[in-house]
Amino acid sequence: MAFNRIVDFFADSVKRGNTTPISPYGQSVSSGLLPAVIPNNVYGLANPGRTNYLRFSSSLQDLSTYWGYDPEEGDIDIGHDGGAMGALQPRNLERENGGSSFSKERPLPGIPFARKKYARVIMTVLCVMLLFFLFFSGAKYYNTYLSQEASRFYVVLDCGSTGTRVFVYESSIDHRKDGSLPLVLKSLPEGLEGKSKSRGGRAYHRMETEPGFDKLVHNVSGLRAAIDPLLRWAEKQIPKNAHKHTSLFLYATAGVRRLQHSDSEWLLNNAWAILRNSSFMCRRDSVKIITGMEEAYFGWVALNYQLGMLGSVPAESTFGALDLGGSSLQVTFETTEPVDDETSLNLNIGSINRHLSAYSLSGYGLNDAFDKSVVHLLKKRANKDLINGKTELRHPCLQTGFKEKYICSQCASQDGGSPLVGGKTLDKRGKAGVELELLGSPHWEECTKLAKVAVNLSEWSDLNPGIDCEVQPCALSKNLPRPRGQFYAMSGFFVVFRFFNLTSEATLDDVLQRGQEFCEKQWEVAKNSVVQQPFIEQYCFRAPYIVSLLREGLHIVDKQVVIGSGSTTWTLGVALLEAGGTMSTGMELHSYRKSDIEIPMEALSPTFQA
Repeated sequence: MAFNRIVDFFADSVKRGNTTPISPYGQSVSSGLLPAVIPNNVYGLANPGRTNYLRFSSSLQDLSTYWGYDPEEGDIDIGHDGGAMGALQPRNLERENGGSSFSKERPLPGIPFARKKYARVIMTVLCVMLLFFLFFSGAKYYNTYLSQEASRFYVVLDCGSTGTRVFVYESSIDHRKDGSLPLVLKSLPEGLEGKSKSRGGRAYHRMETEPGFDKLVHNVSGLRAAIDPLLRWAEKQIPKNAHKHTSLFLYATAGVRRLQHSDSEWLLNNAWAILRNSSFMCRRDSVKIITGMEEAYFGWVALNYQLGMLGSVPAESTFGALDLGGSSLQVTFETTEPVDDETSLNLNIGSINRHLSAYSLSGYGLNDAFDKSVVHLLKKRANKDLINGKTELRHPCLQTGFKEKYICSQCASQDGGSPLVGGKTLDKRGKAGVELELLGSPHWEECTKLAKVAVNLSEWSDLNPGIDCEVQPCALSKNLPRPRGQFYAMSGFFVVFRFFNLTSEATLDDVLQRGQEFCEKQWEVAKNSVVQQPFIEQYCFRAPYIVSLLREGLHIVDKQVVIGSGSTTWTLGVALLEAGGTMSTGMELHSYRKSDIEIPMEALSPTFQA
């Protein structure tokens, strides 16, 4: 072994001595300090008076190194090949600092063996210490490496009915032993949560472009204008050397779901043509329309991850998620037993099985709900008032002095789908529909009644008889399970609370009070009392609408619901599930099932061991 060879070399050098002796001054013998050959009787005692050729040392301490015995102790050894007198040899002629011997005589047997053994012990101890150092240093470096190399980035484009938004997430591995998930996901840029409203009065800290994705069919330049700024913003949040390893997703929701197939396919194909040339890594199957159930599931995963409920051992009760968008409402909650219907999801997270119900209520988003209020008012008007396809419509949820053009996208009769008034046109956001002119005619009691009409499913379906909101949740058909448990209300709910400067501790009655106060203001005063943002005119309606949606539409009482943070969106669930499937965490991967259709989703196991 290399170790034994090193030890043998070290010991042999002690045994043989150096072929080029060194003086105490660092010079070789051949330099003249010592004769090349020392007569034998220099060390003999027969003629002690004879002068030798050794020069005086500069100190007595140095001189003593040339003699290996103590005259006072009589420590004298007899050499093997002494003459008739048995010449006496000094026992140690090495320098104390490990230099070579001045004598060319072979040392006595036994002494080199002891030194060789001593050298082996020293070298063994040093090697063991070195191995321990390398082991612990390597372990520390390995753990650090795992945490650093696992850092990845994800970009998710949320293509909704009111706009296209981009979210950027960074994930890393955290080897905690508390039973929680080993993944840490944070939104970029950091440090914005809890600060003032972002530019434009938005409630979220992300980049957004308008109009909604579904308004850009056959508009190539508009599509690029909606996507390119989002990509440039995302690139600034992520280190440049990580761009090519960053996963990019474009998921379209309710606004695109209701388009004709040819129109939605055109949008996705042309969006893919833009994204494939970006600096990020994007697959064709990452550009798609997600179902209402998937959107609800993503939101539930995002919420319970942020609350620390996923991966908890033993399993803790999770929170239901109410995710309110512009066009639809997603409802997801955990059930005690599996339910075999179209809403059921059986989810495995590590060793824990969870049974969920998830569904999407189309038309119950904030913008579609206001549109339904306009449709209801139009139905009550006599046809003789509809002149030349245009009409003025007074709305009880609009302030005095309000008068603006409005494009009603749902203004079609129940028979044949023909427009109630006029012909179709586009608004400034590219929204297709029927042009109206809305006039403010504020009346709070009428406004609250109108909000309840927008919630009641029987007003917008062929159900007979109509649903009584006092008897059953009137936003749900009989085949949908009723929400149960504790809920976090996110997205649109948070937007309304934020608009009225209400915290999560505020009650639904506080929302009604702020809404009434806002509705009673003159329009010029009302719109200048808040940060400029889209849909300011609709918040007089939105306040009673979200209250009625929870209380009458879903039969969720006040103590069951908490308003969640604006940072909790379904896009975080997309990034979390993707991170769980691509990062080297050693976690098991699972999927969830809807009836007999398997939707592959990587769930996360909390039992990962570092």
